[in-house]
Amino acid sequence: MPPTDAAETAQTADPTDRERPCALVTNDDGVEGRGLAVLAVAALEAGFDVVVAAPSRDRSGASAAVDGELDGDRLPVAEVPLPWPDLAGPDQPDDDPQAWCAQARRHEGTDRLRVLAVGASPAFCTRVGLRGAFGGRVPDVVLSGVNHGMNTGEAVLHSGTVGAALTATVFGVRALAVSAGVASTQTLEVSATTWGAVLDAVRPALRWVLDHEPTGTLNVNVPHLDAGERVRGLRPATLAAAGVAQGSAFEAGEGYVRLTATTPLEDPPEDPGSDTVLLAQGWATATLLASVEQRTGVPLDDLDDLAGAVPAGTSPSTGR
Repeated sequence: MPPTDAAETAQTADPTDRERPCALVTNDDGVEGRGLAVLAVAALEAGFDVVVAAPSRDRSGASAAVDGELDGDRLPVAEVPLPWPDLAGPDQPDDDPQAWCAQARRHEGTDRLRVLAVGASPAFCTRVGLRGAFGGRVPDVVLSGVNHGMNTGEAVLHSGTVGAALTATVFGVRALAVSAGVASTQTLEVSATTWGAVLDAVRPALRWVLDHEPTGTLNVNVPHLDAGERVRGLRPATLAAAGVAQGSAFEAGEGYVRLTATTPLEDPPEDPGSDTVLLAQGWATATLLASVEQRTGVPLDDLDDLAGAVPAGTSPSTGR
């Protein structure tokens, strides 16, 4: 296939270059999530071959769970079409809301862009993908999202979008997690204007990730935008003490507890630079999240007393 963009032309024309690097794109909303296409296009623009390997169904809230719908030792994988959202904004033509992806769509189904529905959680998609499960390519970067709904504050712990990206970070691979504000928490629809702002934020965020060592996952959130609105810019942010929504138990019955989702208090968090505050002010935010690592500086010497209470070679439960 002839080259179709400047980056590809440069790589194809240089006989010393080997194959292009590979980007793995996943999410927790499932393979029908329209945000996958935004990350795929950004990766293609950056010169990557792209493998979209997303859960075959919605896995929201999966965190970093690694589970699959295995049939013996077989993980279900099927090639599917990629949903392409409409984009609107100052850099998008008014007469064709999908003009932004016309070039990328020509690559779909080729080695440049494969789209797979996987019977697995998002973190499991990442983990097996890093072992070359999807076509034998080991990804150089993992992009997760774009989540329908923002992932902010300490609630990112539960996000499957963030969990998939952090899994890559644990294994020393660069990772980016991206989430977008929604027009309604009932429909979880992302507006065309918001999608345009997401693409504008993803491009510099991906460049930052590629320019830095994989010491963490860059977590990017873009607020909801109505038609004609613009995001104020992309700013670094701290994690708020709480996320966009919290679960509260308000009724305990016989054999059940009824739960409801509540929004945080209207009073802003103490830190005016937190992600929830900046998003409410119209900024897109970026926060670098640490991967799982050993905690140092906390002495564990007192464990010796507990270990000494059980003679070596005996069972703590039986004493034999």
